[in-house]
Amino acid sequence: MAQIPTMAQIRLDRIETRAMEAHDAVASVARRASDLSKALGTAPASDIRSIEGEIARLQGRLAELQERHRHLANLTANVRYWMAGAAGDYEMAKMPKPTRQKGETLGQAVARVRVQIRELAAQRVRIMQCSLPIAELKEQASAFVRAQQERGKPSLSFGHDRNFAATFNAMSDGAWAAQQDVAAYLAWIDGAALERRLHEMLDKVPKPALMMSSAERASKLAAIEAELLASERDEESLIEASEEEGPVIQRRLDADPRAVLGIALASVKRVKAERIRAA
Repeated sequence: MAQIPTMAQIRLDRIETRAMEAHDAVASVARRASDLSKALGTAPASDIRSIEGEIARLQGRLAELQERHRHLANLTANVRYWMAGAAGDYEMAKMPKPTRQKGETLGQAVARVRVQIRELAAQRVRIMQCSLPIAELKEQASAFVRAQQERGKPSLSFGHDRNFAATFNAMSDGAWAAQQDVAAYLAWIDGAALERRLHEMLDKVPKPALMMSSAERASKLAAIEAELLASERDEESLIEASEEEGPVIQRRLDADPRAVLGIALASVKRVKAERIRAA
């Protein structure tokens, strides 16, 4: 479980408090609407229209409060789920100042940043789904054949009092039922031929629109992850400003918990220093 600083826990507690406040408001409004509904039976005819109008207003308010409570409760649940699965020590991150373009309201600024977040998330998906270059696939195919050659080697049995025998014992990994690994035997018998045939198959594979090596893919994903987190921190700073200036802007349910809590992985030097002091 992630170790987060006290200030981050306070930020989460604040969101949970708002969820509880919304829950209490739901109960209060629901009770008021129920009381008015019961009063309709004995109310004078001249008051019925006014009472019905108030009930309708309360029901609209109730739906709004219920949605707010669900949103806040789900958000805190998502953050706590992330905390339970994350590892490492975290420290408070340096949050950016809320920045707005000229004439832009907080709501418009958040909408603009969320467009950036969606675009970055879409880029991340495209890169994650990209294919490997044929050259790298061929290298993997060759490595596969070399590994199979060793696995496919038979065990020999011979001697003065018994007949010579070669037993092939390689079994397929991950098969539902035990079965011999034919690829291992083919690789041992003629690895060069198997490698050549696999390369021929790869040459006939349709070329996808986006291909990149494993190293390039990892580098691009890391860069996008960093840019995406920075955008989410920008969004969080604007939301915090809305909580002071109003109207309050709701956080996204899929907001990065690190941005919501305002944390970042602690540097190795700081973690070591803290452990030495604790010791």
